[in-house]
Amino acid sequence: MSTTILEKTKQHFMDYLLQKGRKPSTIKRYIYDIVYFFNWLKNTQKTIDTNIWESLNKEIFKSFLCHLKNERHYSDKTIHRIYIALNKLYESLDLPSPIESVIQIDQPNRSLREQDFISTKEVKRLKEVISSLEGLTDKQKATRPMILERNVSIVTLLLDYGLSLKELVSLRMEHVHFENNTLSISEDSIVNRTIHLKEEDKLHLYNYYKTIPESVRPKYHSNDPLFVAFDFTRRTYHWSYDDDAPKFLTEISIQKMIRLEVKRANLRKGIAAQHFRNTHILKQIQEKNSPEKIMLQVGFKSNLSLKRYYDYYTYCIANT
Repeated sequence: MSTTILEKTKQHFMDYLLQKGRKPSTIKRYIYDIVYFFNWLKNTQKTIDTNIWESLNKEIFKSFLCHLKNERHYSDKTIHRIYIALNKLYESLDLPSPIESVIQIDQPNRSLREQDFISTKEVKRLKEVISSLEGLTDKQKATRPMILERNVSIVTLLLDYGLSLKELVSLRMEHVHFENNTLSISEDSIVNRTIHLKEEDKLHLYNYYKTIPESVRPKYHSNDPLFVAFDFTRRTYHWSYDDDAPKFLTEISIQKMIRLEVKRANLRKGIAAQHFRNTHILKQIQEKNSPEKIMLQVGFKSNLSLKRYYDYYTYCIANT
């Protein structure tokens, strides 16, 4: 069965890459990378069934990338290429990628392109749709009021405040200060910056918080998660009985939410959380904020992290 699954996956991925206009050499390389990963899965005794790609989680990908680095001694450049191939595979399958924005890879210093950002027109359309019931089924409309403010707040924090996906899911109620419109952003449990919310954005966040039924609502100033997973079957927010606390909304769930909202807005496929952060950083440069201020706002540790953004602004925007 595993051979059949691999052949079907290869053919589907090849067709997708051809449709995207990829060069034959690129397609050959990507297919080789996917086959290598598939064979590694089999060798690690992973059960191969028809739902294999839906069932994989970030821990499996962590193990695979550690294998590439520590056992195969691949360079960061090669590992990044394989990382891209796996992400492209999930994109072709129209599935949220367990590897995207979860596993930290030292990415080669690729120049940014126009498609790495979301345009003003796309931003306006996405915000309109995410705040509405447009395009939803009657069943979806029944639960949408429960999660609408949550989804608006998530996109706002990514797009207008430049949070990373990892920072977003790490937010706990102890980081939320409704009384003075601020959020404390932490890294490895250490607060590294504070962001100030506009009143309108604070109200979206507060309204989401009050929408959660009191019995499963995160406790204010506690270690409970700010963003909670939603149970569409029971039409309420999830409670984790293992942790005896509201259940964290995962990075993969946020990726899926963004993917579905982008699709509902009829925007180009592939827009993700990183596009929002990229767009926020570029906007700060366009508004003539200093590199030091931008670094502080988005949590960068050195000017080198900003170089690609300044290069894009200089060569693709300022001189046009």
